[in-house]
Amino acid sequence: MIALLLRLYPARWRTRYGDEFAALLGERPLGPFDVADVLLGALDAQLHLRGLGSWSEHRRGVPMSLRLGGIAAVAGGALWFAGLVWATADPADSDPGGALGLLGSMVLLVGLTGLSAFQARTHPTLVWTAFALPAAGGVMTTAGLIQMGLIGEQAIAGIYGWNVFILGMIATVVGALLFAIATYRTAALPRSGSAVLGVCAVVSIVSFVVASSMHGTAAPVVEAGLGAFALGWIVIGLQALRLGRPVMATGAGAA
Repeated sequence: MIALLLRLYPARWRTRYGDEFAALLGERPLGPFDVADVLLGALDAQLHLRGLGSWSEHRRGVPMSLRLGGIAAVAGGALWFAGLVWATADPADSDPGGALGLLGSMVLLVGLTGLSAFQARTHPTLVWTAFALPAAGGVMTTAGLIQMGLIGEQAIAGIYGWNVFILGMIATVVGALLFAIATYRTAALPRSGSAVLGVCAVVSIVSFVVASSMHGTAAPVVEAGLGAFALGWIVIGLQALRLGRPVMATGAGAA
């Protein structure tokens, strides 16, 4: 991955700074936040041919990432909840509730990226999986919405758009659970918020499982689970906004 990231920078830049930059990147595992930071630095170098770009300001950029991540977590949770409320109040196929939920998922992905500045240093696989699942979930929910918008309840190759949409939602929720686990273990953010997000994600998953065995009355169960999921992101987002920077846990907390 380091070689690929380096190739995003201009040749002149790589000749002058490439070895030093590769050494910096190789010091520890890279997380979603780090890759986003490097991509912004590459864009800056392409436009201005500056020195190490944003990476040299990485430590200074973490508080800004924390604020942006917190804002995105709150906004994404609010959009997700708004979509849920709209879909519940106006359950017609043409209502924008699903689209609001999809937009909320995309904003939450931004929030997850911004809030993962430290977790990937000790739990890279867990954090990258937590990032990849909502990303894949966003693709699936988009595909499900498009299919339902074009052909309604008809299936394509035996696959219904609603099922694709729900699987995408589940992937997003599972990703949030993994992120909550990594954040709780590192204590990079307050553990109370991580616990709330984790519990809310579990409640959402359980609601999907329970609803799958119900007929005709499943909607309220799913809605309760999705509402809990939105609440969990809003709580951890608000806590992140109250911090100056993520906290590096020591000892058992970072295990």
